[in-house]
Amino acid sequence: MKSRRYILFAALGALVLTAASAVIFQDNLVRWMIKPRTPFQAMSPPPPPEYGARGAWILWPDNDDGPADIFYVHSTTYYSNKSWNAAINDAKADEALRKIAAPNEAGPFLKAGAIYGPRYRQATLYARFTRRYDGSAARRLAYGDVRRAFETFLKTIGDQRPIVLVGYGQGGLIVQGLLQEFFENDESLRKRLAVAYVIDQATPMSLFSTTLKNIPPCLKPSDIRCVVSYADYEPRFDEERERVRHRSMVWSPDFDLVASDTTDLLCVNPLTWTATTDYVSADENMGAASATGLRFGETPAPVTHAVGAECLKGVLRVDRPVQGYLRRGDWFGAKWRAQPFNLFYFDLADDVERRLQTLAARRAFEYRHLAPIDNEVDLKDSPINKVPE
Repeated sequence: MKSRRYILFAALGALVLTAASAVIFQDNLVRWMIKPRTPFQAMSPPPPPEYGARGAWILWPDNDDGPADIFYVHSTTYYSNKSWNAAINDAKADEALRKIAAPNEAGPFLKAGAIYGPRYRQATLYARFTRRYDGSAARRLAYGDVRRAFETFLKTIGDQRPIVLVGYGQGGLIVQGLLQEFFENDESLRKRLAVAYVIDQATPMSLFSTTLKNIPPCLKPSDIRCVVSYADYEPRFDEERERVRHRSMVWSPDFDLVASDTTDLLCVNPLTWTATTDYVSADENMGAASATGLRFGETPAPVTHAVGAECLKGVLRVDRPVQGYLRRGDWFGAKWRAQPFNLFYFDLADDVERRLQTLAARRAFEYRHLAPIDNEVDLKDSPINKVPE
């Protein structure tokens, strides 16, 4: 009888120890579970999207109401270890995109204009944790898809209306690439850019003196043709803030993905739309929201004054929200998945409207006034030829 009890207690102890270990080492366990087992080179990627077809787009406007055309690149919603890149019709990834990512990420921009959001062969979540070839190759494949989608977008919208770029997470890295490839050396396209939002993705300040020399950071609310960037975490996610600072990738001048060599990051506080490092209280928060599960186009209920925030070493540290549904999950990888809320939903909606109004005024002024001639031009004498009588 005693031996049976001993066996029972030993089994229970082993179970408790196993459960405790799983909790303590959950991040490592999740990363191991989602790592693709086959090298990128040995896999055949899913078929490429055909962006002439409506099914290749998660968002495509029925009309062009609103002052701008908005190009939205969604965050990672593919968490599988079966492939380094998702097929655009992967059921689980597409469900997370439709119900969680798109409503909360693109929703704030609904009133700003027509939103175009491509599906793409997104890199799996594990690519976030590796700097090796497989992860970089998967992200380059994803970028190639969105690049083609962006060319379709440009052909569709014409050459007049303002443009807004929006990218979250993996989509933020892709937006940085679009800025570098399409806008940096194209003045006419840059003049149409109201603002580019790079959210939950590190944006090193060094980019603005190298690959994005002609596209500055947005340092005040009235700035246009510039980049807004922040990655927000509650205080309990110190490890994730360090990951953003030290483990992020950027596009090199020759368009390869390389490790960022700096921790000097652009952090625009969305409560003031400045790069201040001062703490800004929740009184300035226009409204957080959860649009998860809503039909796209429905406006979620605002939660005003939800969080205060401060830029701390280039990453936005936010208060812990009172409402549980506005907090990042911290169990078994929930913090890395598409978030079912947006802490700055209505702040973003207000900001993009203001910048579009500023751009419209600037373009109207530029249209009426030619740029001054900076350099004098000496004209040589030319012969005068009389008109025959």
